Amino acid sequence: MKDVLIRSVFGALFLMVVFTPFVYDVRHNANLLNVVFYVFTMLGTHELAEMSKKSSFKYSMKLPALLLVTVLFMPLLIQTAKGFYPLLFNPVWQYFVETPILFILWGILIISLLVMSYWIFKKEKIDFVFKSPFVFNLFYPVLPMWVLAIAYTLTNNLDKQMLLIVLLPIYLNDTLAYVFGRLFGKNPLIPSVSPKKTREGFIGGLIGAALVMLAILYFVGSFNTMNALAIAGVSVLASILATLGDLFESKLKRSINIKDSGNILPRHGGILDRIDAMLFVAPVLYVLLALIS
Repeated sequence: MKDVLIRSVFGALFLMVVFTPFVYDVRHNANLLNVVFYVFTMLGTHELAEMSKKSSFKYSMKLPALLLVTVLFMPLLIQTAKGFYPLLFNPVWQYFVETPILFILWGILIISLLVMSYWIFKKEKIDFVFKSPFVFNLFYPVLPMWVLAIAYTLTNNLDKQMLLIVLLPIYLNDTLAYVFGRLFGKNPLIPSVSPKKTREGFIGGLIGAALVMLAILYFVGSFNTMNALAIAGVSVLASILATLGDLFESKLKRSINIKDSGNILPRHGGILDRIDAMLFVAPVLYVLLALIS
């Protein structure tokens, strides 16, 4: 009971860290969530470097990787600060606005996530990624979080609300998959990667998340056939990508025989354990929705 309570408290605190700046941004057309994206990426980079030390290669490259994350996020952080100090000058940000860099980065991101998804189903371990931890870190977690932050900064406060449509199914799917798995789970999804995940949990989470999103749409008052199909489609795709993200991180940890990526969150593990689904879902769907809008 104590473990469940601690897990619930820190889970709620994590959600507050994400959604409090998000609500502020929507109300004030700001980009405060970029600070959260930056902190998550720095922590994820730190954890990946520590994980690489536990592999057979023992390489870390932590300091250069952390410096690179800071350099990449600096234009975004300056743009965030401009919301509070309008006189700040940010010439680098104009480069992002005036070039198709987001399209290019999104394309690279899609390819890298497809490759990582393929690795999930390989029988062999994937500890070879730690041969070049600096390079791997560029694609996981840096590129997903950086692409998400760029798209977030480029959208106005109304379009920022679309991020909620992406994030909600992630947490709904995670919760409902756990419940359905505990109640009805009999057939492992991919036992060699994550023995506790079941097909029943996966299907329950996928359908349950879509139904809850449709119910929210109905009570908000925007329910029509087109919106219902769009919300259901986004929710289903989010559930599939979230599961792949969770499985990939499980495969990564299993390859070097560790349980958690870190211990920053009691009973939850590390930051990568909390954002593994988000890394696969949010950049893909949010950028897609932003481009469509």
